[in-house]
Order: sequence, then C-alpha cells, then structure tokens
Amino acid sequence: MNSELKKYIPLLEFLSHVLGPRSEIVLQDIGSGLTSSVVYIKNNLSGREIGAPATDFLIKILREKGYEQQDFITNYQTMTASGLTLESSSFFIKDELGELIGMICINRDNAQLQTLEQLLTEGLAMIQREKVDKRPPQEITENFYLNADHVVEDTIQQLTNGRNLQNEPLLKQEKIKIVEVLHDRGFFELKDAIVKVAQAFQMSEVSIYKYIQEIKKTH
Repeated sequence: MNSELKKYIPLLEFLSHVLGPRSEIVLQDIGSGLTSSVVYIKNNLSGREIGAPATDFLIKILREKGYEQQDFITNYQTMTASGLTLESSSFFIKDELGELIGMICINRDNAQLQTLEQLLTEGLAMIQREKVDKRPPQEITENFYLNADHVVEDTIQQLTNGRNLQNEPLLKQEKIKIVEVLHDRGFFELKDAIVKVAQAFQMSEVSIYKYIQEIKKTH
C-alpha cells in the first residue's frame, strides 16, 4: 500500500465505527494496479476482499480524469455482485501534482430507510386521499466486482438476458458487442483482460485483439 494512503487508515477505522455496519468503507490504491486496487475494506457489504479489482466507475474516473476538477463525488447509485443496491460517495486522494493515487469510498445500504419512506408515502396518500409522487429510481453508475472473471460473466449475462450459452452459443456479432461494452467500461485496462475474455468465449487471444481493433476504428 502507498505510504501516503496508510495515513488514512485511522480515519477509516473511525468512520467504520461511527457510520455503523450498514456503511461499507473502502480504500483503493491506484498504484497497486487496477486488477487489485482494493487495499482496505470494513463493514463489508459488497462481498469483495482485499485485492479485488477496480470498479468500472474508478476506471472511468481515471480515463476521463474526472478527479482534476473536483475532490469528491457524493450520493450515486452502485450495485454489488449479489444485486444489492447501495448509495455511494467517493473522496479522491491526490499527490502533490494533483494526480489520483487513491480513493476512499463509502457505500451505504439504505434499504431500511427506503422501506420507512415507502410506508410514510403510502400513509400520506391515504390521509390526503391522493397519490404522492415518488422519486424515480436513480441509474446505477458503478458495479462492484469480486474479480476480473466476474466482470466478463456479468456483462455476458446482462447482454444475453441470462440465456444458457451451452444450448445457445454466442454469435460473432454478440461477441463483438460484449467486447465493445467491456471496452467502453475500461475493462481492458485490467491485467490479463484479453485472456479472461478469450477463455470465456473459448477463442484465441488474437481474435479478441482483432475485435478490439475493429471497435477502436468506430469509436
């Protein structure tokens, strides 16, 4: 772990106690590599462990340098590998040159509060004899992955609606679409990403590389 990031550990321990068990506290070290950026986690809600890969959100922040104009992002929606929706906030840790070296993430499970809000909304509707408008659900902007293999599996499941690939193998255009989505999410920034996709598709790494080159020409 970066020595500068170690200074934040006491603060993270403090936050984990103050915010309680329904708030996951995570520290990501960019220098550890995107394939294993998670170096600290407390009050685990996402099922990840130390050494888990960077999220699609973090990769996007790095690619677009979103940390240059702001120091933090608050209250965006995330989803765990098990399908649990969380409300998240991230603080950017930068070096003296303003480059991103780490990120503190707080992921809160507000399910109990949302249930209470729904009960209050329904109660008010009964009292007022009219519907009370509910806020539309927020779009998921970050997904938590247990490992690089899970990124590929999850993307394939999403784009094929979970169909049984043993009975209905992927067509070439479907494979290209999956590679395109992974490319846009920054997945190929991860170590051995092409190997993971080649294994999932039961194809050669050269074929996956050719797909990526085709996609880059259209972007």
